[in-house]
Amino acid sequence: MYLRLWLIVLCLLVLPGQPWAQALDMGDQNNSQFAIRNSQLTGKSSALVFPDYLQRSHIINFYEQEVHKSPDSPLPLRLLAAQYLKRFRETGDVEDLLRAEQAARSSLAIQPYRNGISSMLLASALLSQHRFQEALDLVTDSQRLVPSEPSVVSLTASIQMELGNYEAAHQLLQTLPDEEGLSGHNAVVARYQELTGDLAGARELLEQTMQQMDSFYTNSAETRAWFHVRAGDLAFASGDLALSLQRYQEALDLFPLELAAFTGLARLYAVQHRWQEALEAANQGIELVPLVETLGYKADAQRALGARKGAAETEALIEVVGHLSQVKGIYDRALAVYYTEHGIHLPEALQIAQREVALRDDIYAEDTLAWAAAANGHWQDAQRASQQATRYGTEDALLLFHAGTIALHCGDREVAIKQLTQALNLNPQFHYKYADEARRVLADLEETL
Repeated sequence: MYLRLWLIVLCLLVLPGQPWAQALDMGDQNNSQFAIRNSQLTGKSSALVFPDYLQRSHIINFYEQEVHKSPDSPLPLRLLAAQYLKRFRETGDVEDLLRAEQAARSSLAIQPYRNGISSMLLASALLSQHRFQEALDLVTDSQRLVPSEPSVVSLTASIQMELGNYEAAHQLLQTLPDEEGLSGHNAVVARYQELTGDLAGARELLEQTMQQMDSFYTNSAETRAWFHVRAGDLAFASGDLALSLQRYQEALDLFPLELAAFTGLARLYAVQHRWQEALEAANQGIELVPLVETLGYKADAQRALGARKGAAETEALIEVVGHLSQVKGIYDRALAVYYTEHGIHLPEALQIAQREVALRDDIYAEDTLAWAAAANGHWQDAQRASQQATRYGTEDALLLFHAGTIALHCGDREVAIKQLTQALNLNPQFHYKYADEARRVLADLEETL
């Protein structure tokens, strides 16, 4: 079953903090009745944790019975859809995505109008299946009905970013007033800032929102952990490895099954060449869900530790997981990245990257295409894709390294020096292999001046 769970896409879309999402938590209980503000949670965020995930299956069973009792009522179905989505985020079981989709559709079939919550839940399920255009069409219809609803606008902006429509996302976010109290809205704004060259602003907003989420005991453990992971990711991007480590560990204190935290730790240890710790973190994540990215860190750690046979077995599993994803119509860019970085299956890596761009032409799809094209010797194509990937000034050291390397090969020495220098200034340990390569290339370029 777990080989089918490569579909995990972290859902921003049914986050507590949205007014309609709060009404869904734990059977429409009012969170404010149970809110426990605790300003000391920062740095010790697990001091008070509401372990709602331990009861998720019981809650789902309850709502399934309610649906059976009242099959013509839309409310139990949409509550059930919300719980299926929660369990998907907690366990990665893609079958829950399909259950959520069916429950939300059934709720909408019973009540097609004035049932915006079900539409949002359905859009979330579609997004997690990489059915981006379907999700966009759905929320666009919802936005026509409630044009000023912050949750609908934020969700629409999030989908537009997934599709690479950053100008459209910006225009949508500009229509909203200051919504600092809405965690989901802040997450979308921070993502936009991160992608468009304001990493410092994204970090500040995410840290503030993370603390806000931690101040309420009844906020979902998984959602609180997600904010810590995102804060850890942005700290890593900025080269603050100590804070990144702290945030990932906090995420696991909050929610011990947080796969993204294990993947983040594996990457963090890998760039520091702490290979045994990288292997242990990757193994813990793989026990939950064998994602291509996490498996990749495991294979790299095994090679570094001299376990060549184990690395070969892990690489074979990467191919299995990757091909299973393609059967479902999802071309995992992580597979193209792994193939390209390791110089294997390069034509297939390029095909995957091209399909990703056709599906959603976002910054990282263009970056994946650029690096895969370069690996296949298609340097002009690589340069065009790289220019698209860097057009918003995204502060990502790996993206800048790719762009600088491609620029150098295409004869643009000044651009190459600038981008490789920016990459190392941003995060001197951005990659276990490429950071050292960037330093060597810059040293060679300085010698030839």
